[in-house]
Amino acid sequence: RLDAARALLRKALALRHDDGAARAGLAQALLDGGDLDAAVRLLEEGIALDPGDVTQRARLGDLLASNGRPDAAEAAFAAALAIAPEDTDVLERRGQARLRGGRTADALADFQAALELRPQNAQLKELVRAIEPVRERFERPYLLDAAALAKAAPAPRPDEDAVVLGELRVTKVHPSGLSSSFTQLVVKVLTQRGVDAWRSWAVGYAPERQDVKVERARVLKPDGGSVETHQESDRSASEPWYRLYYDTRSRQLGFPALAPGDLLEIQVRLDDVAAENLLSDGFGEVVFLGGSERRLRSEYVLLVPEGRRIFTSDPSLSRAEPGERTLPGGVVERRWVARDVPRIEAEPGMPGWSEVAPFVHVSTYETWDDVARFYWRLVKEQVAPTAEVRETALRIAADVRADRRARGEPEAGDALALVQAVHRFVVTQTRYVGLEIGIHGYKPYRVEEVLERRFGDCKDKASLTRALLEALGIDARLVLLRMRKLGRMPERPASLAIFNHAILWVPRFDLWLDGTAAYSGSRDLPGEDRGATVLVVEPGAGGRFGTVPEARPEDNASTASYQVALAADGSATVRGESRVGGALAPAWRRAYAAEGERRVQLERAMSTTFPGLRVDEVAVSDLARLEDDVSLRFALAAPRLADRDGDGLRFLAFGGSHRFAERLAPLSSRRFDLVTGDPWETRLAFRWALPAGWRAEALPAPVLLDAPFGLCQVEYREEGGALVAEARLALRRARVTAGDYPAFRAFLAGVDRALGNPIRAVPPRHAPTAAR
Repeated sequence: RLDAARALLRKALALRHDDGAARAGLAQALLDGGDLDAAVRLLEEGIALDPGDVTQRARLGDLLASNGRPDAAEAAFAAALAIAPEDTDVLERRGQARLRGGRTADALADFQAALELRPQNAQLKELVRAIEPVRERFERPYLLDAAALAKAAPAPRPDEDAVVLGELRVTKVHPSGLSSSFTQLVVKVLTQRGVDAWRSWAVGYAPERQDVKVERARVLKPDGGSVETHQESDRSASEPWYRLYYDTRSRQLGFPALAPGDLLEIQVRLDDVAAENLLSDGFGEVVFLGGSERRLRSEYVLLVPEGRRIFTSDPSLSRAEPGERTLPGGVVERRWVARDVPRIEAEPGMPGWSEVAPFVHVSTYETWDDVARFYWRLVKEQVAPTAEVRETALRIAADVRADRRARGEPEAGDALALVQAVHRFVVTQTRYVGLEIGIHGYKPYRVEEVLERRFGDCKDKASLTRALLEALGIDARLVLLRMRKLGRMPERPASLAIFNHAILWVPRFDLWLDGTAAYSGSRDLPGEDRGATVLVVEPGAGGRFGTVPEARPEDNASTASYQVALAADGSATVRGESRVGGALAPAWRRAYAAEGERRVQLERAMSTTFPGLRVDEVAVSDLARLEDDVSLRFALAAPRLADRDGDGLRFLAFGGSHRFAERLAPLSSRRFDLVTGDPWETRLAFRWALPAGWRAEALPAPVLLDAPFGLCQVEYREEGGALVAEARLALRRARVTAGDYPAFRAFLAGVDRALGNPIRAVPPRHAPTAAR
């Protein structure tokens, strides 16, 4: 009943001429009745009433294109895009119209433009794949034959759960620095533990800039059968528990059919599809050719345009294939093949992966000066202090002067106090939240924005600290850092690909400041930053590659003194004081921040020294003073601190058992160096007030262990009717080589023995014997 419908729709438009739904309905009813001209006039009338209505213009374009009027359709789409040039719906509709008209290349350009603006459009991606020229299969000459690898594989070793028969990565770099990469894995799964390890596999990608395609994911059964199905899902790579939010996602592959004895083959392709390279035309990546399973063949192929310089580093890796050759089409191939790479068995305290596994590092940058200059151009506008930043810096300086005035100190002239105050402001007044979206994975947000919203990630906090110090006339440098747990890197080549953190360096005081280190003062640099590989960015003048200096033992000093009143039944009351500074202090500030939890925290900390203790009192220093050491004063009650030994008592002068060897060197031998953490020094003093008339039967001899990696000095004496035990302990190295490890372990065992000598106290009727 089209006539009745048209009559009602015209009445609706007469009552309300701007009713878009009625106008669209009437236009469709006119088309259904074959009146194209009337439908076109109706839409043009609507456009005249609302010239900014992009939807009506796109609808008109569709109508004209579908009815053989391509030129008029192009004009309608062009008018819509002139109003909204980034409207993906208009681009897609014009592309569809062009595709129907046989203009495939123009349609493909529209679709690709729409995908650059909205890469999540899965249907449009599939359409583009269907109509675009066949994607270049640059990986084809290097593909591994899974069946042949399985046939040629040697017999597995008894302790192996899985063996990687072949691993291939082929990366093709385009002139823009964007790239496409292909990964192939062929894994023989031997045990149920191997099944559990390989039942799922994931690849990361950025949907707005990259396209991921699973080319093959199959399980080959021992009887020759093949299971080609797999589970596939996506999940965000963000880590909200760390307050880190990324625009990257993880494509998860699951293999429920996998069983011991199966062969697993995975082929995945990853293409950069963004309009431009976030890092200008630069390219760099680190590819590891070893892992937790033995790899019979591990291969990396890099294809670059002829004339594009690539710099490489391949430590501990022998090439089994020609290193470089020129291919047809102006492409240069570089190839690395590692054979029978042994599995890396993890050890506690081992160095980072780049120090224990073979890898290839490639980059378009030759020197660190080149990297630093590029990075400075990227960030210099972001870190420039604005009026708001300068005003905040002056307020901080005024607070410093007022504080110094209150303490009777000169108001001016202490630049170190200003550095400390700025660091404290950034640590305490800006929350750690990382929005690693697009270029902001590398580029900080503008400092005034960080200041206004009071949150930021590592590079945001470092930039804000730098800008505040610049406003106060204090020079500081941004520092790109690779955390110690990832392992150190050789000096060549140079690239941004190796870094995962940012801090600040103040040359005047040689201070390294980490704005993300909560509860930390300027001297409390976290252990993960110490000894780490860094690039110090000199504004406009290149950079300096190196490592953050390791801490000295005295930088992380602590003391503890205990006044122990021992009763004849073995119970005791203890009054004491502990003080920590340096890298140890932030953990104490965090642990004792909540006043209501302090007794519980102290009981937990002291339980090994005084088993079964009860905390009666605890007082903590001002934890807001980040530049001060943290001190605790406490009173404890221990129901059984000494054991009955005949008619006497036996106890450990330094409290419960000390297990430095078990804690720091648990393995009997090592293949890799041991990273012990920050060097430290501590002094312990115990003063034991024995029951009235009691005396120590004998005192252990003094101990002095002085080794390159540590010091242990222990002394005992009687003083004023009390037994005094004092110890000075120091760890001098942040790292012990595998060759020195046996001596280091023996040293720690000696420390445990020195602190574990028992004391026997006897009542008055016993005569003392000679000291041993």
